[in-house]
Order: sequence, then structure tokens, then C-alpha cells
Amino acid sequence: MFEEMRRRWSVVPTWIKVVPVAMLLAGLSLAHWLLLPLRPDLSALVQRLFFLPLFMASLLFGLKGGLICAALICLNYLDFFSLPSSGRAAAFLVVLEILLYFFTGALTGFLVDRERREARRLKEAENLALLGQAAAAVAHELKTPLIAIGGFAQRIQRDLEPDHPYRNQLKIIVDQVSHMETLLRQMLDYTRPLDLRLVPVELAALVQEVFTLTESMAKQRAVRLAEELDGKGLMVPADAGRLKQVLINLVQNAVQASPRGGVVVVRAVVEREHIAVEVMDEGPGIALEEQEKIFFPFFTTKRGGTGLGLAITRKNVLAHKGRLEVRSTPGKGSVFRVVLPRADGSTV
Repeated sequence: MFEEMRRRWSVVPTWIKVVPVAMLLAGLSLAHWLLLPLRPDLSALVQRLFFLPLFMASLLFGLKGGLICAALICLNYLDFFSLPSSGRAAAFLVVLEILLYFFTGALTGFLVDRERREARRLKEAENLALLGQAAAAVAHELKTPLIAIGGFAQRIQRDLEPDHPYRNQLKIIVDQVSHMETLLRQMLDYTRPLDLRLVPVELAALVQEVFTLTESMAKQRAVRLAEELDGKGLMVPADAGRLKQVLINLVQNAVQASPRGGVVVVRAVVEREHIAVEVMDEGPGIALEEQEKIFFPFFTTKRGGTGLGLAITRKNVLAHKGRLEVRSTPGKGSVFRVVLPRADGSTV
């Protein structure tokens, strides 16, 4: 019942929510100014009632609404500081009351915003779980017929003469089937539980393997690969295959984002009990509103992308009890950070 009420209230236009708060605030302000010279005792009661619109604004609009309403309420106290008869003790009480308005609005608004973020996160997690189940079922059903289609198309393509008019069309079929097989494989990888075999892995050696596997792609795009690990024997407990997959995906994304002549740098930063592996590019960067969405399944900004690469990468990192972070400035490139716990015996 409460979820249904929340859903219906969320579609109400903002101005309809603002009107009752504004009317209540205006009415109390008018009462305050009329009663102040005549009945100071009743004026003090009206001042207590200012908490009503303050709570309403905080509950409806969160932190921003609470602070704005507190600022509007405090306008009613400006005349007090202009009175010559106001003593130091009275001024202290007024300042304390003003601070109380701001504190109440900020605290209530902060809690409301946090509850909304948590509700939104849980809803997204629920949707992703349902999406994962549906994707796994669809991928399982489509995998076998796609393999058959691709296999027959490749056989027909091999049997055709080089100048056959249908050869190019068959190549398109083979390429598209291959793309769909890759998508299905990624969907299954995302939905399957991970079984990690953690052993101490030396980062320098792993990064060299990653560079060897991505060097061809980097040369095609005229992008240089560089590492700043200094060969210090930094170790992390990891599944070598899964961590290699993480770094390959991040390096490939960085190469694709970089301009011709750019440099992709992989470096390690020691942070007490953790080691952060950073992959830096010189690309166009990622807009702020997209920096959280890029880790969601099927969200992509690349033409022809599946939107599953970073989602799988993040899942692998979380399985290692680490975290995947992004820092990006539009026009200045991006930095993806894989933060992992250090293995015993790491040297700095």
C-alpha cells in the first residue's frame, strides 16, 4: 500500500507540491508580522509552527528543499537584529533558533534523500536481477540455433566462388552471428556465479601479459601502451584469469577512447592495505551523469557495444572483494581504478 502511494505521489507535478508549503509558510509569516507588535506571546507560538512547513519541504524535496525553506523562515527574524532594545541574551536565542531551523531542515532532508537513494538502488537491483534471469533464459535458448546458423553460413561461404554475388551477404551473416554469439556469451558470463581461485598474483607480470594481448589493437589505432609499476613485486590475492579479463577490458576500452597518438598508462598506487591499479586514457572523458550508468548492464555509449563489458568487469572486481571506480573529466580523459586488497609479502 505504501509503495503504491509513493508511486502515485512521485508523478504529481512539482508545483502542486510547492503550493501547500508556500501557502503555509506565507500564512505563518503574515501571522508572525501581525502579532509581533501586539501579542509577542502568540508570536512566539507562531515561530514554533514554522517547523511545519520546514518538515513538509524536507520530506517533499529533500535536503535542498529543507535548506531553502529554512532560509525563507529566517527572513522573518531580520527585523529583530535592527531593534535597539534587543539584548545580547535575546540575540543569542534568536541565532540559536535560526541554527535549529537549518539543522532540522538539513538533517531531515539528508535522511529523506538517503532513503530515496536506497529505495532507488534496491529497485534497480531488483530490476537487474529479473533482467539477468530473463537474459540467461534467452541466451540459453538462442545459443544452440545461433551456432548452427553461423556454422552453416561459414560452410556455404567457403564453398562459394570468390566472385560469387552472394559472398558479401554471407560475410555479413557470419559477422552478425559472431557478434550475437559474443553478446550471448557475455550475458551468460554476467548471470553465472563466479568461482574464484585466489592465489598471490604479481601485477607487473600480469600487466605485461595484458599488454601482449592488446598490443595489436593499440597499434592499429596508433595508441601507445605504458606501465608505471616499477617492477616492485606488488602482489594481490586474485584469480589470475579473471583479473586478466578485468584489465584487458579496461585497457581495450581506454585504447578505443584514446585519439591517434595517445597514450594509455597502467600504474599501481599503494594505499595502506590496498593496491589500486589505474588505467588512464587521453580520450574525451565521460559525462558526470553517465559515470554511474556505465556499470549498468546494456548501457553503452559506444556504437556496436553490448553494454556488458564494464558490468562484467565490475562483477569480477567485487568478487575479489575490491571495488571499481571511475574518475573522468570531459575533454581530459578518464581513469578507471581497480582497488584490491594486498597479498602478504607485497613490497613497496
